[in-house]
Amino acid sequence: MTKPASNAVYVVVAVVLVLASSASATPLQSASTLLACTAAQLSLSFDSEGGNFDGMSQSGTLLVLRNIGSQTCTVSGSPALVFEDDSHTKLPISLETPPGMHPGPVILPVAVPANAEATGELHWVSGEVYDNSQCFSPAFVAISIGTNVLRAPFAGHLCAPSGQDAKYRFAYLKRDPVYVRSKS
Repeated sequence: MTKPASNAVYVVVAVVLVLASSASATPLQSASTLLACTAAQLSLSFDSEGGNFDGMSQSGTLLVLRNIGSQTCTVSGSPALVFEDDSHTKLPISLETPPGMHPGPVILPVAVPANAEATGELHWVSGEVYDNSQCFSPAFVAISIGTNVLRAPFAGHLCAPSGQDAKYRFAYLKRDPVYVRSKS
């Protein structure tokens, strides 16, 4: 058999094996067919992972949304965060939009099975590195879920040049740990 012919046989065999294995797999329900999570189904918390995000006047934390409900539901892959003081007044802290990303990428909802988590990394400038720095130490972060608000204590210190919003970076939520559906 010639080299191109034997390569074609390998490709056909590989395609057949992939199709056969995917036909027997039980996929997780598509996020588009699931209901959106309600605030009652979720808990919000932050995990600094022992200072894993800290260094060189930068800081961060892991945002954790846990599905405490009994059904899989979806959350926005990029929830809008509101940083608040201890009286729940909004502070001048906003999402930093990456250059060239206007209005930004399409980020799909995340399906979160019962007792699983969706997580996303937050990063910000935590040191007074600007001339005339202004810094904020929010007491809470709030996320709107439908008509309700989830709120969690927050321990970060965000800095910016005087007269500007402090900025944070947040890519998107992903299921964590990666969910593997049981075969039962």
